[in-house]
Amino acid sequence: MTTIDPSASLAAAVRAQLAGVRERRASRAASGGERGERAAGGPRTVSRAMAERIASIAPEEADRSRKAVRIYLEAELAREFGAGLVNDPEFPTLLDAVQEQMQGDAQMAAAVEALGRLLLQNRSLGPR
Repeated sequence: MTTIDPSASLAAAVRAQLAGVRERRASRAASGGERGERAAGGPRTVSRAMAERIASIAPEEADRSRKAVRIYLEAELAREFGAGLVNDPEFPTLLDAVQEQMQGDAQMAAAVEALGRLLLQNRSLGPR
């Protein structure tokens, strides 16, 4: 049985999608529109915010697992590419595309579902 490393699989799936976002960010940075956004949210800040958002998902939410994974994806992308990425108007579209692609593969979809359960199970633990 092949195991899936969600972070490696996610990185591979997102690279192509981020090409346009990176180009827009680079042109904004060159024109002075982006001032220190990468430094604005360090890894601890992103992790804490992610944990708080996941903890706030109500138990009766119908799509709890998907929402938890989306929050995780947002946090990982912000950590990798800078917190300013979440302010890009195309970021929600990127997240939608990544989640759809992940659901399109049965093995990846099962791993994503397991990740969602894990995130919700540990939602009260927060960052360490």
